[in-house]
Amino acid sequence: EPIESLGQTLIVPPPTRLPGGRDETEIQGESLDSPVPEILEEMRLTGIHHISGITDHLGRAGEFYQEALGLPLVKKTLNQDDGKTEHFFWARYDGKSVGPHSSMTLFGWPGATHLARGGAGQTHHIAFRASSEDEQLEFRDHLLTLGIQVTPVQDRKYFKSIYFPAPDGLLVEIATDGPGFSVDEEAHQLGEALQLPDWLESDRKRIEENLRPLTPATTRRGAQNA
Repeated sequence: EPIESLGQTLIVPPPTRLPGGRDETEIQGESLDSPVPEILEEMRLTGIHHISGITDHLGRAGEFYQEALGLPLVKKTLNQDDGKTEHFFWARYDGKSVGPHSSMTLFGWPGATHLARGGAGQTHHIAFRASSEDEQLEFRDHLLTLGIQVTPVQDRKYFKSIYFPAPDGLLVEIATDGPGFSVDEEAHQLGEALQLPDWLESDRKRIEENLRPLTPATTRRGAQNA
């Protein structure tokens, strides 16, 4: 599609990108052997490309992400693993370029009853970033004008957040970057000790008792092989 008119036409993938038409042998030849014993330099991740979800109504979801978050529709296509499920993309887009690490995608399952709900095995929420506390408050006022139920600003110690539901039940968050993870430990020691916000300190003993140590994947495989 022309960069200045993304998301206006349903793009049907060519047969060479769909099951039954793509060269699975060539794809396998470009893949690393599994399991990979360690993370190689060319494998290092630099960010999240996009978040994917499922909705029962792509049109309603699209209006929500456009109006509530200012994310325009940038691509309408089909799931390349079945060739029939609609797969739409929204992103930070100004008609000239698409912002990196800004995409939200949804698969359309019309009539689905598997709506988002809290509980084990579910995605709890997705979070978008606000450039400042002022921008976060502006978003909150904007959401209220749209009649969207949004929480007051929540102080999460490392950042501040607001939460609101998407039409299909997914919980959405807008969070600030600051004050950051180094407010209670040195930057070179991040992740080495259990850090808790003040309101959870009284539960520290119970939380620590229920934690399990993380074991490197290489160690796990060695133990299994032994």
